Amino acid sequence: MEELQIFNAQTQSYVANGLFQIAVVIGVFIVFRAARFARQNNIAAKVLVSLFGLVISFFSLNIGSLRPQIEQVTALRLADAQAAGTKLSNNAVAYIEQIGMTAGDVLPAQANLFGDIGTVIFTAVFLLIALGTIWVPGSDFSEK
Repeated sequence: MEELQIFNAQTQSYVANGLFQIAVVIGVFIVFRAARFARQNNIAAKVLVSLFGLVISFFSLNIGSLRPQIEQVTALRLADAQAAGTKLSNNAVAYIEQIGMTAGDVLPAQANLFGDIGTVIFTAVFLLIALGTIWVPGSDFSEK
């Protein structure tokens, strides 16, 4: 692969990641809407909406954990291309050094769910608001 193809693949990966992040945001709005109604219903509705909120949170953390992997894969592909004799630009060489990958490295088999701090903070705040709306009396965040 050439340098431009590698960076193009990285861009396509970021676009796909962004589309999944849109699905997370839609799920967040569904959980918030359901939480407003679950607080006024029985325990079964509260438990189901809480579980759905936890599923959306886990999905959010999974999507966020892919971004550092995209960067590592790009650096690995660039390092492998350089080792195969492809001439890389100075920016590509600096990118490899910044990420810390070398030719022949292997990515970890398990992604770090807490690798993207922005996603972790977003997910924690989302869970606090959603579960607080459902379970804490007098904590309705909606307009009246």
